[in-house]
Amino acid sequence: MKYSFSFLALVLLASFWLPSTAEARRPRGTTMTGVVQNVDHSTRWITFAHDGGPVRQFVYSEWAKFWHDESEALPAHLKSGMRVQVNLHNPLIGPDYVTQIVLLQGKASKKHP
Repeated sequence: MKYSFSFLALVLLASFWLPSTAEARRPRGTTMTGVVQNVDHSTRWITFAHDGGPVRQFVYSEWAKFWHDESEALPAHLKSGMRVQVNLHNPLIGPDYVTQIVLLQGKASKKHP
């Protein structure tokens, strides 16, 4: 009987504790708009001035897409001075990295996912 009471107390405690920790998880992705200050395509680093925020540096992933007026969606077409929207992924370990870039100036009328 002693063990069944301990087990029941542990299950009851876990049932109250698990939902509270599940709600505390923050999202891993953020969408930001701003202007590209500098791009180094050899290391895939982007210096980005966030609208109303600080200048930050991100790395773009190897599979990142850059949606603009060209038929190819390659980040290699990204240049300094472009006003863009980036989807930033915040991993638990390692630096933040960009998964998608959308050109906001110019025509940039192509549909993107």
